[in-house]
Amino acid sequence: MKLFLHKLRERWRRLPIWLRRLCGACALLFLIALVPLGIIWQHYASLASTYDMEALTRGQNETLIVDVRGELIGSASDIEREPVTLQNVPPHLIQAVIATEDARFYSHPGFDLVGLMRAAVANFTSHGIRQGGSTITQQLARNAFGLQGRTYERKLTEIFLAMRIEREHTKDQILTHYLNRIYLGHGCSGVGAAARCYFGKDVRDITLIEAATLAGIIKAPVAFSPITQPKLARQKRDLTLKRMVETGAITEAEAAVAIDQPVVVRFDKTRVRTGYMLAAARAEFQRMGLKPGTPPTMSMTPRLDWQHRLDDMMRQHLDKLAPQDKSGLQGVVIVLDNRTGAILAMQGGRDFTTSPFNRALEGVRPPGTALLPLVYAAALTLQPDVTDAPMIDGPLDNKQAMIGGLVGTLGEWGADGEPVTYTGGTITPMQALLEGRTAATVRLGYQVGLDPLRAALSRCGFTTPLRTEAAFTLGQSHAHLMELARAFTAIANDGRPCAQPHLLLSSSSARSDEVFTPAAASHVRNTMISGMTRPEYRKPLVEHKLAKKSIAGYGGITYDRTDAWFIGSDRVLTCLVWIGHDKDFPIGPKATAATAALPLWAAVFEMVTAGQPKGWDAKASSPKLLAVPLRALPVEDEVRVPAIPPASEVVLGIDPYRAAAPGAAPVVP
Repeated sequence: MKLFLHKLRERWRRLPIWLRRLCGACALLFLIALVPLGIIWQHYASLASTYDMEALTRGQNETLIVDVRGELIGSASDIEREPVTLQNVPPHLIQAVIATEDARFYSHPGFDLVGLMRAAVANFTSHGIRQGGSTITQQLARNAFGLQGRTYERKLTEIFLAMRIEREHTKDQILTHYLNRIYLGHGCSGVGAAARCYFGKDVRDITLIEAATLAGIIKAPVAFSPITQPKLARQKRDLTLKRMVETGAITEAEAAVAIDQPVVVRFDKTRVRTGYMLAAARAEFQRMGLKPGTPPTMSMTPRLDWQHRLDDMMRQHLDKLAPQDKSGLQGVVIVLDNRTGAILAMQGGRDFTTSPFNRALEGVRPPGTALLPLVYAAALTLQPDVTDAPMIDGPLDNKQAMIGGLVGTLGEWGADGEPVTYTGGTITPMQALLEGRTAATVRLGYQVGLDPLRAALSRCGFTTPLRTEAAFTLGQSHAHLMELARAFTAIANDGRPCAQPHLLLSSSSARSDEVFTPAAASHVRNTMISGMTRPEYRKPLVEHKLAKKSIAGYGGITYDRTDAWFIGSDRVLTCLVWIGHDKDFPIGPKATAATAALPLWAAVFEMVTAGQPKGWDAKASSPKLLAVPLRALPVEDEVRVPAIPPASEVVLGIDPYRAAAPGAAPVVP
């Protein structure tokens, strides 16, 4: 050793003086540079130590939503996740990810010096930051800790965090976190969710070609999506396969066979078919204040197979109604449990991918004459003695209703928009309900009193205001579709609506208060059962095995044919179907409830009841209507209304309600 040092000193002395001075200056500069480098190192090492490593696993704990039979539907968060363990990931997927993202993953300490130098040269020559040279560990740090921007400061923070992650975790742990966190497009976080989204299978079952496809889109999952950009996805897949050859993961022959194959995507249709339902369940989950992962699974009230069939039914029905429709004909289906309020099936529109607006929960539309059963149930609750009281059966001045204007005679469109021939005599309220008579309904509203009738209807749970004029009795006020469906459960449930509608089994609400008397609900229900024998209803009911089943159903339409409805119940379920546009655009010149809404309703009701609805006893009679106090009605809503004259005093052709009003002259049709 002494001899070696002696020879080294001798060689140093033989060097020219200028060279010895230059070397000394360089050494001095190096020592001086160590000071700021040490400061920088200390700063970023200290900064990295402040980050919570729990963030690596945060977001991987997910609550999975399953249907009532345990079938997986999706996750409770907006980003689809399906956590995996490294043991469940096929080796060729791990090899593909390492080959394309970080070939020296198992040998570097968190950052790859070779990759950083290559990126530095590229950035210098391009006069900007074009490459990052990030390892898998650096990408994990950036993803887990939300490091944003393309700056040198962010890059240094990322490197020091990566080194800390490497010190505190094994390579397999790092890779597992990475595979569960990496975003792969179409709302999928992690390879588990991506495998199901793109290929419709569990990640453990994906092939070499599918693995290379997933690995190839990591850098830009939207730009290289195999669903929307199959050509670019194939290019990236082939590049990944070639890199796998370079790393020795596969042979050239295996790569050649795979490269000859096209990119085949089996997009998970469950994501589309359950889109409305899953989005609503996620919102309900958030309202409950639950954290992802607690509980690990959450059951929904609908059945997944029903939802798949319902999605197909909706598309087929709307396509049949309007094959060349370019105005966006939409539809809604809601099926509720009459007691619990569980949403057993729901479709919020034609197609969730093109229109994610959930009309079933957020939409408001005028019910038109579909509201009549609720109007009559409210009227019978307020004044039980009007059940068999005769009402004039003749035209009504539109000033009394204000439908579409102030002049002319109120039209009779009922559920079918067909012309009505007045008898010129009288008609009972139940007969008027059965036939959907608009003039008689308005007269009933004036008899009972518009203000108390409006208040009674509001008790059904409508949060949208009802119009002040008599037009509200004909469904001209907008209503939330879910609230309308719930209100109809009161008719099936002897005057008591179901609990608040819900999708998640653990979010049921308290029992509702009575809004109609049992007798009023029964009279209206029996009338609806009788109405199901109408000739125009026969074909779809027979086709779906629902004829003669004592089901209570009612169809309605708005006067301008913009909205068609059919709502029906058995003892257990209530189903609502709406057909229309988001804007006030007519469905068609001959659209009726029977043609536009009933066929879809019948198909859905057959599905959810298995063709065996639990109807009411056709021989059962309605209980006697008894006068009841107007509970829960504000005092100011109770107004004095003229009494209906006895049948012997009815003057044909004269409206007895207006004739009885103080200071009002009889209206002669």
